[in-house]
Amino acid sequence: MRSWVYGVLVATVFVYAAYLIGAYYTITHLPPIPSEVVTDSGKLLFTEIDIKEGKYLLQKYGLQDYGSVLGFGGYFGVDYTSYMVKFISEEDAGVKNYLKNLNGKVIVSESFARGYERGVDYFSKLFGENSEKVGLKPNLISDKGEVRKIVSYFTWSAMIAFAGYTNGFPYHPGYIEPKVDVTIGTWITFFAILLSVMFVAGFLIIKFLDYWNDPRTPVSLPEPTKAQKIALFGMLLAVFGLGIQGLLGGYLMHKYAEPSSLFGMELNAILPFNTARALHYTLAVLWIVVSWTSFALFVLPYFGIGISEKRVLGILGLGAIVSLGTLFGIYASYMQLIPGKLWFLVGAQGRPVITQGSVWLTIIALTVFYLAYLFYKASKLATEILRPFAKILSISLAGTAAGAFIGALPLIQPWEHFTVDEYLRWITIHSFVEGFWPPIVITILVSLLIIAGLLPVRLGLSIVGVDAILEIATGMIGTAHHYYWGGQPTFWLYVGALFSTLEVIPIGFLIAYSLVIWRRSKLENELQKTLLTFILIAAFGGAVGVVAFGAGMINMPIINYYIHGSQGTMVHAHLAMPLAYGIPTVLMWVVAFYLSGGLSERWLRIFRFAGIIFAVGFYLQVILSLGLIMPKQFSVVLDEGYWYMKSLFTTDWEPGFWMRNDIVIHVWSRIFGDLVSAAAIALFITALLTGYLKIMRGR
Repeated sequence: MRSWVYGVLVATVFVYAAYLIGAYYTITHLPPIPSEVVTDSGKLLFTEIDIKEGKYLLQKYGLQDYGSVLGFGGYFGVDYTSYMVKFISEEDAGVKNYLKNLNGKVIVSESFARGYERGVDYFSKLFGENSEKVGLKPNLISDKGEVRKIVSYFTWSAMIAFAGYTNGFPYHPGYIEPKVDVTIGTWITFFAILLSVMFVAGFLIIKFLDYWNDPRTPVSLPEPTKAQKIALFGMLLAVFGLGIQGLLGGYLMHKYAEPSSLFGMELNAILPFNTARALHYTLAVLWIVVSWTSFALFVLPYFGIGISEKRVLGILGLGAIVSLGTLFGIYASYMQLIPGKLWFLVGAQGRPVITQGSVWLTIIALTVFYLAYLFYKASKLATEILRPFAKILSISLAGTAAGAFIGALPLIQPWEHFTVDEYLRWITIHSFVEGFWPPIVITILVSLLIIAGLLPVRLGLSIVGVDAILEIATGMIGTAHHYYWGGQPTFWLYVGALFSTLEVIPIGFLIAYSLVIWRRSKLENELQKTLLTFILIAAFGGAVGVVAFGAGMINMPIINYYIHGSQGTMVHAHLAMPLAYGIPTVLMWVVAFYLSGGLSERWLRIFRFAGIIFAVGFYLQVILSLGLIMPKQFSVVLDEGYWYMKSLFTTDWEPGFWMRNDIVIHVWSRIFGDLVSAAAIALFITALLTGYLKIMRGR
């Protein structure tokens, strides 16, 4: 049993060591930033300082939660890089022929300068007089000097694309087209997954045959203590966080179709698109993390760790302060209510997905490190059955905390170079959703199955061990599939293509585990039925969202090239996140409240029904809306270039892609899925609130 624990530890050390080594090579091979860009006649357009200050301002105003740079950022709003590619190429037909060396002073044509000035004029209107029309805060940026610096940053991102630093991205027919590496990388993905699946499948079949007939011994858990029941309050707060996140999702859907108003009400001065988007996905992370922290506090006594009521209250209180501080900080930062440079510390970093200020992210990292320490202690005190699971949880939590701390860097102000920022940002994101979160979830779910008497211990540990080792190693190194087009050295394209394909293997087998357990188990009570139902929902959601729509589609370089940052990513996220992580989190609520006497067996049946309805809602979103928009975006990229895929208005202020009648209909069709999921969330809230009141009365 120890070998699995050591394997998880080795995988964790390996991936961070690999990224440390990779960081040195990447940072010494960055796309250069010119010292200055001047025209043939000697006119200065912008300098290195302008480019760096432009990046700073872009993050300060939260503009990557509306549009994107090189496809990285919001899925709605202008791709700033490709718009500048269009402006410049229309004015300077020979631009790609002379933009080869960007070191030092770069001399450009007068035509290039006209394209640059067109960009300044366009974005001055987009961020100024027309900002409310596109879903942003009214007159977001009135200082034209700031706009020039921001456009200088956009122009630099276009220049490195023209110069070939981004593997031929973003696509602009006749000017920027994919390199051969993109096709070769795709071949590697097919070969790697076919070769690997055979060996992993054979190994798992052997383990099933070896361990399936081992004894299953249900574990009787004692009545939760008062301290454990206090932890339930964190889960109650989390379910309300889920509800608010859902409302923000509906609001954002409406903004896609009518960015200037909400049923005639002009709310952009109060809640513009970029602010709502940042709050929406941040709440997704917060309600899951708060739930897991609360569940950890609830179960640690079963692992032999005594926790006082004061300590539980202290940790939950800190979590509440950090959560509220994070949300208020994002809102205040994007609404320009935080003075000076404090916005980066306690507001919003302006980096999509890890938007929270560096102070809040640092506190989150320290809190998760503390939980890792508690589970390390538990691995020495728990019963023999649970010790290896506690160790794997400890390592996985520590890996997540390390990633969170990397996301807080450089602590004081933004990174100056886009490529460095993207390199580190994605390490943080993957340390959550694709690196260390999967082994945390699988370890908890398998532990519950063992406690419920549905799975033999040795088989459960084999499943956890294989999944944790493969997921950490491949999911973390697979971060590199986000390095295809960000200016990182080309070798990362091959690394990303290989490892991001391999990472789906352990997730893909989850559906197989679940089906076999369901087929071979005798379900004797409502809790067992609820456990297996939720695990099946999560496994199927992970298989579809991560395997099919993740590695199977959008991660392949030649496909990702054309739909990078499209609604294809939304399809992947809206299945993987709520089903692979959301549903297991809901199951944690169910188990904790049931063991505490807050949920009757009737409520368990209702929860099973609600869990299925919750999943159906997200599948409807994909079938009726997101999944229909994605191929149309792919089509327009091929016809017009990448710039048109995310256009609300064209470069000439004509109606763009999002204003097409068929696209507006597809956007509105998402409301059916939203309403179905909302009904399930309402049931979750009702059940937990009723259960909590029942438990409090019983105290």
